[in-house]
Amino acid sequence: MDHAERHIEDRRSAQTLDELTAYAALSRIGFADQPLTEALLRVAVLARQTLPGSPEVSVTLLERERARTAAFTGKLAVHLDERQYARGFGPCLDAAVTGQTIKLAMADPDGLYPDFRRIAQRQGITHTMSVGLPAASRTVGALNVYSFSDRTFSRQAEGTAAKFASYAGIVLANLGLYHDTAELAAQLEVAVRSRAVIEQAKGIIMAEHHCSGEVAFKLLVNLSQRENVKIRELAQRLVDRTVRG
Repeated sequence: MDHAERHIEDRRSAQTLDELTAYAALSRIGFADQPLTEALLRVAVLARQTLPGSPEVSVTLLERERARTAAFTGKLAVHLDERQYARGFGPCLDAAVTGQTIKLAMADPDGLYPDFRRIAQRQGITHTMSVGLPAASRTVGALNVYSFSDRTFSRQAEGTAAKFASYAGIVLANLGLYHDTAELAAQLEVAVRSRAVIEQAKGIIMAEHHCSGEVAFKLLVNLSQRENVKIRELAQRLVDRTVRG
């Protein structure tokens, strides 16, 4: 299925759904009877219909260091995803690797990812949220939400997005059962280890700077962009340096 086929027309996704109806629809998504992209597209469309403001939604998958957008509800979402892939930095990539939820306000002068924020703001985006999918398969990823609303994402919206991200993770995990078990186990170990070393690095920064986990993560992201080094590689360097003493 190519980008044109994965694109969902506005008239099909403009309808809004309450959460209970959306979760009931999620439970009816089949795994064995449809391709991965179709299942993830259904998750993305339901997320768009449920989250306030009818945002654009996409799903980033990261496998063997290669990122791709597996599903999206509009061309702008995939365009902004691909701008991040081309640069090698961005909230959807870091959310996929770390499992974190990364929220941005485009107008925040002190926010993370200034280059990406400028690009998104020119396209009319006001806020973004990328939620890391659970590391339950050989592929890690993120659910990305691009909002045009003046309002920031509420805690309820963040919780709703997290539930959709969890379901996207279930889709990946179920389809992963069709892959070779040894290969699946090896790649899952890599994904889990990457997230673990990033958490270790955050702990080191928190101890050194007496700061919160959120501040530690921002420092890690800023340093990653400044040194042009992927966040997991930077985290590993920091952990190795600390172990050597």
